[in-house]
Amino acid sequence: MKYLLFIFLSITSLLSAPIDSKLFENIQDTSYLKEIESSILQSQKDKLKDIEIINTEKRHLKQLYEVYPIKVSIKEFDLNLLNQEKNLIESLLKSVFYISEIKIKEKSQNQLSSEIQNKLVLLKKRIENIIEEDKKNLLTYQLQYAYYKLQRNHIQNRLDLFIQARDTVFKSIITTLEKRTKLLEIDTQEEIESFDEKMKKLVVQKTSLEIDLEKEIINENIKNKEYLTKEISKYEDLIQKVSIEKIDLLNKTIFSNLMQNKHKEYLKIQEQVDSLVVSLKGEIKDTYLEQNNMIKDIAKKILGNTKIFIGSSLTQSVNYFQEFKNLFTSTLFVFNEQAISLLSIIRALFLITLGFVLGSLYKKWITKISLKWPNMSQMSLKLTSNVGFYLIVFITIMISMSSLGIDMSSISLIAGALSIGIGFGLQTVVSNFISGIILMFERTIRIGDIVEINDLLKGTVTDIRIRSTTIKTFDNIDIIIPNSSFIQNNVINWTLDDPTRRLHISFGVAYGTKVEKIKEVILEELKQSNLIYVKNDENKKPDIRFENMNTSSIDFELLVWVKANDKINANSIKSDFLTLIYNCLYKHQIEIPFPQLDLHVKRDSNKNLNL
Repeated sequence: MKYLLFIFLSITSLLSAPIDSKLFENIQDTSYLKEIESSILQSQKDKLKDIEIINTEKRHLKQLYEVYPIKVSIKEFDLNLLNQEKNLIESLLKSVFYISEIKIKEKSQNQLSSEIQNKLVLLKKRIENIIEEDKKNLLTYQLQYAYYKLQRNHIQNRLDLFIQARDTVFKSIITTLEKRTKLLEIDTQEEIESFDEKMKKLVVQKTSLEIDLEKEIINENIKNKEYLTKEISKYEDLIQKVSIEKIDLLNKTIFSNLMQNKHKEYLKIQEQVDSLVVSLKGEIKDTYLEQNNMIKDIAKKILGNTKIFIGSSLTQSVNYFQEFKNLFTSTLFVFNEQAISLLSIIRALFLITLGFVLGSLYKKWITKISLKWPNMSQMSLKLTSNVGFYLIVFITIMISMSSLGIDMSSISLIAGALSIGIGFGLQTVVSNFISGIILMFERTIRIGDIVEINDLLKGTVTDIRIRSTTIKTFDNIDIIIPNSSFIQNNVINWTLDDPTRRLHISFGVAYGTKVEKIKEVILEELKQSNLIYVKNDENKKPDIRFENMNTSSIDFELLVWVKANDKINANSIKSDFLTLIYNCLYKHQIEIPFPQLDLHVKRDSNKNLNL
């Protein structure tokens, strides 16, 4: 085994190939690339490889030549703009937008880096686990790996520059705002109202076009449909353009408020910006979302978390409460000319849940008071608790349906729909349900009864529910049986009227044994034994019957009455009585016969004389 393992490892090491790190470690020197190029040309000249493989190697080598001299750089923000008093707010807005664009690019670069990493892992496996048939592509894999390795290094360098640039600009923004530069307060109310008016007109015109489009769709007018769709798209672009202009104006106001430490005004305007940014579409939305988050981070640095938290709590608590109220009271749909809200649905569900809770409490109450009446049967208690439980649940469901505005007179329609469903797929469920009700009221099978459905299914009834009944077998196994089985099949109830049953225990003795002695010794031994059976009932005393004169034995049968309970097992009891009979016969030296056959040979005297 050791030698086989050694041979396998040797073959694997011979087939595997290492990563050629010379291709990407020293990118300042291209001499190694030139060696690779010479070897490719030589292979082409000697026709050692297919022309397709050689062309692929040339293409990947060309990519490496192109990526070697690349020096990573990014567009930097002019920080001098933040040191000028003139147009300072414009400069602050540009700086925030610059950081937002960098964050978007960071996400894109991280995603690209993850994709390249997956490719590197795949190529590394191909190179290190290369097989003999694939060795012709080894150089291609090496060149691809080096190319992706350099690309990933460039991405990482670019990410480092991004992080450094945005941290620098962010710190400069905070420093500029902390100087508390004295500026005149910006009055943007008129401009904001102008944007709102323009927005309303555009929305009205867009809505009108949408109505016209619906008409054309109904009339199946394709030409007008295409024209209206384009016009609606134009108005959507105009609406977005106005929204962006308004966001920029509001952000300028935010910077003015931050420099003057007006946290309440900042929170009000920030709320408007949030709603506008969410309404944007396309790639510009991601940029403005990042810009909005950046402005919030700046506000936390300038105003402090405490002021923002307290201010937002006071200004937004009323809005939150109103939104919360509207969420529960707004109409979800209309049913039977009544508005259905989330609150009404919760109320209905609460009533149904309350019904189940009250039903469960009712069951516990019945169980508790049943202790005062120990003579009351378990079946009666179970029937009372189950009927009461389902009645309470049914009443609460009816009340909850009424609270939703469902007219109970329309139950007939629901019943009709249910009847169709029952006819197709709920026959078994309804059959078991009706059977459970019949069992509870008929009481032919009760809790505690010992029943036998077939030769393999015997046990004690431990629970009767609406759909099924639980039977615990003599081996302490719980079996769930559909109620319809008790209605449709023959069921033996050992304890329906009388819990006692008679056992028939057969045995045989040898010919020549007195019948009276058999009866005497066995009945006397039975009387002296500790076996449990009915003794004090004159009509159910043990008896021995002479059953048959068989070929090898005379057959008797012991008839004995036993009381059925949840511990009874007919086979085990029969075993106890057979043991007693055997010991008794052995004790009194009464022979128990084996199967035997007597053979009588008759001799012909005439044949003997002739001989």
